[in-house]
Amino acid sequence: MDGNRTFDVDGLRAALKECDHLLMRFETVALRLFVDFRSSSEAEPAVLVLQPVNSFRERLISIRRGRPEFPVPEQLQVATWPLRIGSIERLGVLDTVRGRLDTDGAAEALIQLAGAVQELQDAERDEVRRAISGEGYRTLWPSPRT
Repeated sequence: MDGNRTFDVDGLRAALKECDHLLMRFETVALRLFVDFRSSSEAEPAVLVLQPVNSFRERLISIRRGRPEFPVPEQLQVATWPLRIGSIERLGVLDTVRGRLDTDGAAEALIQLAGAVQELQDAERDEVRRAISGEGYRTLWPSPRT
């Protein structure tokens, strides 16, 4: 699943140091990782795993449900991650997120991040298992009958 693709990891890490939020789409799972760095006196930054939706409007509703104390972002910052989930750790993306959350004193968000990454890795492992077993997949080239 880790193909020969090029993308700007340094640009993503730089964006994570400045943005208010980021929605990460993964090619290996339908779940999304939403990192929201916004905080107030009542709420600290948060990390959420969001379920798949069918439209942009539904995505905004899911963000509103996950972060009701903040307005829905006027613009949604989205990054598509073309590699396996574990590569966000190997390539330093999670270190950037952790560093920013740590600087913001967002201890709960750091715990949420660890749980979210585990949930994404579990979902990816299940998807790989289903792909290998054929569960939920349809083959393009059936095996020849002997």
